[in-house]
Amino acid sequence: MHVSVTRTKGSPDQSPDLATIAGEEMLPWLSQIDGFEGLLMLSDETTTTTLAISFWRDREVAERHQPARREFRERVTAAVDVTIESIESFELSFAHLGPGLAELQR
Repeated sequence: MHVSVTRTKGSPDQSPDLATIAGEEMLPWLSQIDGFEGLLMLSDETTTTTLAISFWRDREVAERHQPARREFRERVTAAVDVTIESIESFELSFAHLGPGLAELQR
């Protein structure tokens, strides 16, 4: 499984719910892409940093959809007025997600 991590930085006056709202808006669009496996948003309100972590079936799928993903990412970050600090790619080496995480899904 391939993982893309986008780190963004917002302004101090932004709502702490902004990452939740952005994730909820992104999910329907991403879900339509063949090979998309999931989305996780992590936020630090004290630094206004958000990590958007998207999961893909494999690197080939993620790379094939890279132009559309880039365009969509730029539109979303412009709409919510955040700056992209970095975009990194990883291969998932290990994961254990307990049943309590399913309760957090919106």
